[in-house]
Amino acid sequence: MTFFFDNNLSLRLVEGLRAFGEDVVHLREEFPPDTDDVDWLPEIGRRGWYLVTRDKRIARKPAEIRALRQAGVGAFVFTQQKDPLLWDWVETVVKRWAELKRWANDHQRPFVAGIPERGRIRLL
Repeated sequence: MTFFFDNNLSLRLVEGLRAFGEDVVHLREEFPPDTDDVDWLPEIGRRGWYLVTRDKRIARKPAEIRALRQAGVGAFVFTQQKDPLLWDWVETVVKRWAELKRWANDHQRPFVAGIPERGRIRLL
């Protein structure tokens, strides 16, 4: 199961997860950094990857939601009220990682799931 991290999350975070054996890819490793979401979503869907992003507004972007659904992508969105600093992101991702993987395994794509600071992952 591969997780594709959007450009709004740190490449260093992805490199750290990979160093611990996780199957993760960062947008900048596959596409130019300014590539529109609607252009890369079909490709990650074709590859069967899951999206991890902090773009809380994705659920209100019709073009992105349409592309996500058409591509069959499962998307996880961090929904914290405040944007954490880098180390807080590391802590949040590590704390929630096993839960995120279980959730992906248990739910059929396409979906958009929110990961709150506290509480369970839920569909948006």
